[in-house]
Amino acid sequence: MKINKQTTRRIHLSGMTLIEVSLVIALMLGLISVAFLGIGAYRKGANKARCRMQLAAVQKAVRAQANFSNLNIGAAFTSTDAFGTGKALETAPACPSGGTYTWGTKIPTLHNPFGSCDYQDTDGVTTHALVAGIAGDTRDW
Repeated sequence: MKINKQTTRRIHLSGMTLIEVSLVIALMLGLISVAFLGIGAYRKGANKARCRMQLAAVQKAVRAQANFSNLNIGAAFTSTDAFGTGKALETAPACPSGGTYTWGTKIPTLHNPFGSCDYQDTDGVTTHALVAGIAGDTRDW
């Protein structure tokens, strides 16, 4: 059997071409960029959920502090009555996205939040506002 030089040369020079390496790098960069976009959306959703949970915790703290003090709905009640040493919440929460909380001045009626967050995302749709009412976010308050 006769072996020619081309066959032996092909066996020894196996590897990836520059085009194949460039394609692999481009695919990797594409996957990494998709992952970064997903992480940003995940962070926005997590911050929104945390903000809403903090507003719910404040609502429950206000209700608890009002019960401890024997206050009725509509009675004067400020954030200093809810936050502090010996109160239902030790410290006032802060919005994780940088929004500002506004607290009420009276004990709210059922299904109405005591506080709100003014955060609004650049898309104009994503907010941290709670929907008040029986069918809203505050139905179990």
